[in-house]
Amino acid sequence: MEYSDIVSALKNVQNNNSREWYMQEKELFKDIHMVLEELYFSIGNRLHEKAGIDINPRKSISRPYNDQRFGYKPYLRENLWVTFQSNECPAPAFFIEFSPCGVRIGMGYYSATPAQMKSLRAKIDHDPRKFSDMIEKVLTDKEIHVIGEQYKKKFASNYEGLLKEIYNYRSIYFQKLILQKDWDNIEQISWDTFLELVPMYKLISGIHS
Repeated sequence: MEYSDIVSALKNVQNNNSREWYMQEKELFKDIHMVLEELYFSIGNRLHEKAGIDINPRKSISRPYNDQRFGYKPYLRENLWVTFQSNECPAPAFFIEFSPCGVRIGMGYYSATPAQMKSLRAKIDHDPRKFSDMIEKVLTDKEIHVIGEQYKKKFASNYEGLLKEIYNYRSIYFQKLILQKDWDNIEQISWDTFLELVPMYKLISGIHS
């Protein structure tokens, strides 16, 4: 199975989102899970050494179906992902996500809590130059983008530019879109990108392994 097959399967989910269809295609999704598992271990074992990531595939490889116990949801997810995180600090995390639109990779918060962003602002205040230099270094890779939604009411600060924007984010993550022509190289591109993001991950998370 190729990574492009995962994207194709998720496109089909958009038009066939039912348990009945899933049961017909169950072997396909088993194959997809095996591919995601191989991808997870290939990168996770290396991130364990570089960033203190813990290996826990049960929590880190998404299943194709939603949990139906808590009210109505579409039976199948239209996105599948693997995440890499520490038990000590589950967020931020590294991620590789497949969707009907393609593949994206990165690091950050899925949905940061106010306390997590308060901690981030404290880290910026403690050493704004260090944080600014780290951002500048990460963004030398022009394919990496900082994503976040700002609070309507701004926090008081003397920062300018991107650092001021980040200071007012509700949540934050760093993202790279992998073009279709590069899908065969997802593993290598992800690893190279994660290496670029490891110093920022350690700064945000406070993990120094």
